[in-house]
Amino acid sequence: MAKHRSHSIEFRRQVVQEFLAGEMLHGLAKRHDISRSLIRGRVGKCEAGEFDGKHRRPT
Repeated sequence: MAKHRSHSIEFRRQVVQEFLAGEMLHGLAKRHDISRSLIRGRVGKCEAGEFDGKHRRPT
């Protein structure tokens, strides 16, 4: 079973910015060894403002 990895906010932002700059989803996922659905989800979260520091998870 694959180990769950945790990526930093900076890495998440970087991947989203690369996608928004025109990088193809398949190539981006392969290069960073993450799933395409994960990238799509992070793009959605970024567009919703969850990566700007204003939204925090409830503790």
